[in-house]
Amino acid sequence: MKRRHLLLAALPACALADPVAEVGKRLGTAALQRGGFEQEKQLAGFAKPLKSRGDYLLLRGKGLIWRTAAPFASQLVMTADAIAGSDGLRLDASKEPGVRVVTTLMLALLDGDLSQLATHFELQIELKPSQAWRAQLRPKAAALAKLFARIEIDGDRQLRRIAAGGAGRPHADPLRRAAGEAGGTQRPGARPAWLIC
Repeated sequence: MKRRHLLLAALPACALADPVAEVGKRLGTAALQRGGFEQEKQLAGFAKPLKSRGDYLLLRGKGLIWRTAAPFASQLVMTADAIAGSDGLRLDASKEPGVRVVTTLMLALLDGDLSQLATHFELQIELKPSQAWRAQLRPKAAALAKLFARIEIDGDRQLRRIAAGGAGRPHADPLRRAAGEAGGTQRPGARPAWLIC
């Protein structure tokens, strides 16, 4: 019995915590997140990945404004109930039930809400002593696995990198946070904040 207590005492505190709850504690609780993003997407038939960049505004529990500046200007607004694009795209969850699944997953992903994501994905979480963490997500349902073979998320107080690999793509397409901080403030010398695919 004494030996068991010594082994538990030798483990770092983060190893004893519920990993999903621990990531929630490490992430900032700011209701508003803004910043820039850089995205790479490998398209069939192209030797080099398509690179895009822009900025975003995420209001926790409300929705997301995603503005791409390059290579083509566009804007996407997403709430739990709808997706609307600057190109006239309009998808409404009351008319198309699949929209709510997509918006719920995307908003949870961008917010780092692993407890919400755990309902649809198997999670492997690595907690690091420096407040950093990494999560690997694998879809539970075959239908979702057709879109994402896996998703990798790196973060600390905020998300830093999201990479998604689709079925048939052995490597994940990265999305990096490129500018900004939770709450719209920025530390002096801080690197821009994150990206998505």
